[in-house]
Amino acid sequence: MGYLQQFIFFILVALPFMFISPTHSSLANGNVNILPPTNTSDKVTLALYYESLCPYCADFITNDLVKVFLSDLYTIVNLKLVPWGNADILGDEPHCQHGEDECYLNTIHSCVIYYWPDVKKHFDFIRCTEQQSSKKRLVKNRAAMWKQCSEKLGMSAHRINKCYTSGYGLKLLLQYANETAKLKPPHEYVPWVVVDNQPLKDDFENFVKYVCEAYKGADKPEACKTQATSVSSTHDKMANRIHPGCYASEIANLG
Repeated sequence: MGYLQQFIFFILVALPFMFISPTHSSLANGNVNILPPTNTSDKVTLALYYESLCPYCADFITNDLVKVFLSDLYTIVNLKLVPWGNADILGDEPHCQHGEDECYLNTIHSCVIYYWPDVKKHFDFIRCTEQQSSKKRLVKNRAAMWKQCSEKLGMSAHRINKCYTSGYGLKLLLQYANETAKLKPPHEYVPWVVVDNQPLKDDFENFVKYVCEAYKGADKPEACKTQATSVSSTHDKMANRIHPGCYASEIANLG
C-alpha cells in the first residue's frame, strides 16, 4: 500500500510537466520565447530611401510604389520607408536638401512610421503628404502639410505633433540618417530603391520586376505574372536626359 501511495504521488507531481513542450518552457539566456517566430524568409525586402520634398520621390511614391498595394504584390513584400535622403547633420541638427520644411516633414514621417507600424497605414499617410507636396502649393502653416492627411486616415494629430515637439521624432529621424549612411554602395540620389540589399539605381521604376525575380516562394502573386507587360521606360527617360532624382551633389548648389 505504501508503494502505491508513493507511485500516485509521483504521477501527480510529474503530470503537469508532461504537457509542456521544451520550446515554450525553457529559458535561454534570460529570454522567454513564448511563441515561435513568424516565418518571413520568403518575403522580399523592398526599401525606399527618400526625402519628403523631392519632387521625384513624390512622383515615385504616389504613382509607382503604390502598386505594391494596388495589387497582390504586398503579399510577398516587406516594405521599408526611410525618410532621410540627402540630408546631413551640422552640429546636432539635421540639414535637409529642400530646407527646414523638409526636415520637419521627414520627422513627421518618422513619427508616423513609428506609431503606426502597419506598413499600409503609414504608407497611406506618406503618400497623402507627398501628393500634397507634388502640387507645389505654398503652405503658410507647416502642419497643414500633413494634418489633412492624418484626419483623413483617422490618425491622432496630437500624438504626431507631440512626437515632433518632444524631440522624440528627431531621435527617430537620426536613426534613419544612420541607416542611410550604412548603405553599400552609398546612394547617389533619391528616390533610391533597394531590393534585398541590391540597389536598382536608374532602373528603380521597374522595382516590381526585381521583387518578382528575388521572390523564392512557391506561388508567385498575380502581379508577378502580369508585370512583364507593364515595364516602365526608365532607360528611355535617361536617354532623353530626364532627371531621375534629387542628387546629393546638388546640395552645395542650392540657395
